[in-house]
Amino acid sequence: MKKQIIYMVQLDYSTDDCNGIDNYLFNTKEKALDKFYSLIKLEKEFYKKEYSYIDDFELDTNIEDKKANEYWWNYTCQTNYYLHTFIDLKIMEVN
Repeated sequence: MKKQIIYMVQLDYSTDDCNGIDNYLFNTKEKALDKFYSLIKLEKEFYKKEYSYIDDFELDTNIEDKKANEYWWNYTCQTNYYLHTFIDLKIMEVN
């Protein structure tokens, strides 16, 4: 049986009052990238609105790497690790 490739965008988030993991599956990298970047935009707006008074967030990402196959965008508060958002785009094989 031929293996199929799917693209998973995973949103792992935690704030002072909620947390969770959302997974989105796509059949093309383009669709997955659209979702990946839209989640980043939403999270940036959220942090700007809700946590603008905190100035010690750290961003770790590889979204500038045009040759990357998989991507990540990790935004973490340095004084409160539980306040974070991790967004990943992963390539997966399924049967």
